[in-house]
Amino acid sequence: MKKSLKILILSAAFLFVVVLILFIVFLLRSPVLIVAEQAFVDIYGAGRIRRESFFASFVLFRQVKTVIISNEAGDDVIPFAVAEISSRPYCVIFPRRFAHSAMLYHDQNPNVPAVLLEGRYFQGGDESSILFIYKTDIDSDFYRAGLVAAALLEGQNDRIAVFTEFGVQSAAREAFLRALRDQEKTAETLFFTSFSQFPQNLDFSCVVLAGAGIEFLEQDTDIPVILFTWIPPSMVPQGIIAVVNDSPWVQVSGAAKLAGEGVKNSMIPSNFQILDRNKIGRDTLQKIKNIW
Repeated sequence: MKKSLKILILSAAFLFVVVLILFIVFLLRSPVLIVAEQAFVDIYGAGRIRRESFFASFVLFRQVKTVIISNEAGDDVIPFAVAEISSRPYCVIFPRRFAHSAMLYHDQNPNVPAVLLEGRYFQGGDESSILFIYKTDIDSDFYRAGLVAAALLEGQNDRIAVFTEFGVQSAAREAFLRALRDQEKTAETLFFTSFSQFPQNLDFSCVVLAGAGIEFLEQDTDIPVILFTWIPPSMVPQGIIAVVNDSPWVQVSGAAKLAGEGVKNSMIPSNFQILDRNKIGRDTLQKIKNIW
């Protein structure tokens, strides 16, 4: 056997052993758990959850597992369901609707970080001084939405409609308008908190739907839409050019890293997915990605 072949075989064997050791270490490391009820899993998509969990596992170099709770499960049952998946997880991530269960889990497992994802709407409460609480980064999300909207503007008399929940309108307005200024784009930007405020007699270059104004999607129009939603992109109507997703599986990597560093309160940006690249253009899309 030639010396070069022996070296190649030894190198391959060494690489195989290294990969095997890394895989074993990966399996032995404490996992990150995400709590979700069955109804939400059905809407979000089990396959989508597996893909996003796989990516997060790769980033964190530890398994990311979903603790699926029945729709009728009481708050006191959830900590036991979590313990069945792992008795010693790296951290456990609870959406805001499971705040009471997160407190119960923390009481029973004080050494395991219990993370509460607030979403875009801070609720407050006694748990804010005990749990790890992370909020969706409104400033980052609406700034990037503004960058996409700016890319759709064509010239004079452009107009943009932005629908937001009342509680985030001020922060959203400032970040969105800052993005337009940074891109040196001028457009009349109208902000609404309900579809009843929407003027039907005006033309718009772009519409942003962020927690309000969903009725707009029932209109027969070709106006491009930026949609803040957890719905799978394959299920959104035509005309949606970008989807903004702040689901737990999108934020799990950032949340686990922050919890591991001992950061009690912070913000995590959402995931932007461009759906209709033809309406934005390759050059503009690349420019947006560079800014992001």
